[in-house]
Amino acid sequence: MSNRSKNINMFLMDGEVTGKIKCTLSNWTGVIYKIPRIQLADLKLRDEMKQSGIYFLFGRDEEKQKDITYIGQATTRKNGEGVLLRVQEHTRDGHADYFNDVIILTTQNNSFGPTEISYLENKFTQLAKESGRFIVKNSNDPNPGNVTEEKESELDEIVENTLMIVGTLGYRVFVPMTKKSRKDLPDDQSTYLYLKRKTKKSNKVIEARCERTSEGFVVLEGSRIEVIDSNVIPASLQKLRKELIDTNVIKDGTLQEKQLFSSPSYAAAFVIGRNTNGRMDWKDKNGKTLKELEETIDC
Repeated sequence: MSNRSKNINMFLMDGEVTGKIKCTLSNWTGVIYKIPRIQLADLKLRDEMKQSGIYFLFGRDEEKQKDITYIGQATTRKNGEGVLLRVQEHTRDGHADYFNDVIILTTQNNSFGPTEISYLENKFTQLAKESGRFIVKNSNDPNPGNVTEEKESELDEIVENTLMIVGTLGYRVFVPMTKKSRKDLPDDQSTYLYLKRKTKKSNKVIEARCERTSEGFVVLEGSRIEVIDSNVIPASLQKLRKELIDTNVIKDGTLQEKQLFSSPSYAAAFVIGRNTNGRMDWKDKNGKTLKELEETIDC
């Protein structure tokens, strides 16, 4: 079934795209705020911030050069405070200096109870980990709670709307690097490419598979990787490969997690450990090179 079109209402509360943003949808009681860390106090008088809700902390691990998120929940407290106060507590935590932006999900009618937010926190954490784009700092999987099938259907609609809005705000934390594969696609519509080469460095046959996406080229898990670097390899790729080997993302020459690259040549160089022409190295299952495939695309 094709995705339905959606109209998102985005209100720039400061009149700036880098400031506070309020997001709503027609016929939906949910409300989502994107808030820079330095502006959290600006919303302390808003009623929605005193309610129960889900929050997402977004930042960057400079050492690993990878985005980070933490997903949490908060219920209304006896003192009348809610989700905003919980987020502000993170700003006083010496271990939480990594985040600069916050997204808060709550409702316009204060309808989130403990069961709802437990389910949502668990669902969002699972989806973030499955996408593999961000480091998810949650050490344990949240308790999903016990919900009826009717309530689960309602909450899954909230999840769907939240994923869309969070992605529209520029955070692809929930966006899978690759779509679920379809086995019924004809050859000329397949997005999979293959690389096979025997390397001189290790004298092994390197076989890798990648998928073309709207973002670039995703080298898929299970691909065989040459672990010995050539003298002619970009420094950034050399650093990435070493880090992935040290952390067992490349284990015994096999890639354990998807890796996204903006160009076919970088994807191929990552696999074989040296500079190369990815448009010639990557081929479809019939042996046609990426260069040939691109040149035969109908105008």
